[in-house]
Amino acid sequence: MKNALLLSLALITLGPIALRGQEDPAIQLMPEQPLFEVVLVDGTVLIGSIQEQSETTVVLVTLAGVTFELQRADIRSVAAASGSVVNSQFWRADPSSTRLFFTTTGRSLSRGEGYAGVYLLVLPFAAVGVTDRLTVAGGAPILFGEVQPAYLAPKLQVFRNATTQIALGTLMLIGDDLNVGVAYGVGTFGSPDVAVTGGIGFGYAGADFSKNAVGMLGIERRVSGSIKLISENYFLPIDGGSLIVSAGIRILGKSLTGDVGLAGLIVGQDEPLCCLPLLNLSYAVGRLP
Repeated sequence: MKNALLLSLALITLGPIALRGQEDPAIQLMPEQPLFEVVLVDGTVLIGSIQEQSETTVVLVTLAGVTFELQRADIRSVAAASGSVVNSQFWRADPSSTRLFFTTTGRSLSRGEGYAGVYLLVLPFAAVGVTDRLTVAGGAPILFGEVQPAYLAPKLQVFRNATTQIALGTLMLIGDDLNVGVAYGVGTFGSPDVAVTGGIGFGYAGADFSKNAVGMLGIERRVSGSIKLISENYFLPIDGGSLIVSAGIRILGKSLTGDVGLAGLIVGQDEPLCCLPLLNLSYAVGRLP
């Protein structure tokens, strides 16, 4: 069973390694050649570049090279397309790219963006971009009809470029006589479609910090316009070293995402515990189409 748990992790891990040294197949949209999403009044959605426009018409060329001369009266909306072009197909951006299954990545929400959802169907959560660098998340489990101690998780992105995002943050439990949490640093390396995230955190109670760190390794690999493989794993400094491993998929929509996976626990030399089903839902708001 231990081998089965590690195999699921390896299948995702080897994907980014195999791509190392090769050109990422995802070609990010270039500012000088922007793509737009045009929604017509009949519900038709077209993705392409705007070649010409006037007060009455818009000329759009799609990724397939088809030219449409559209009447503005037939257009409901025009907005910048957020995503990437892969093999002449448009892949929408992951609306939940600032997190893996549960933990955060080094990425940050833009100011005014946000999302709300539920972990494991009983743990509601929400996050909002206060600025382009500061994201604040929070939530509270609802068990047996009662709201349990909530948590608050501010995160400040301290560095970012095209391939690297680094952030510092804390996860604090909020409740009667509670003053505990985890302070952490996290970095995400790669593209929006193929990336590795690593993090390290220290638990605290009041002003006392643990001397033993918790380590996290996460992996993302986009395999299609609607599917992303995800793995999120932890090293815990208990019982001589314990592991929480998880792997699964994210189903991507325009604003709605769903995570489906399995998690297991390996404690020292004990028999692994497997498998906890994972099911998360998230809906993004304030995000470019």
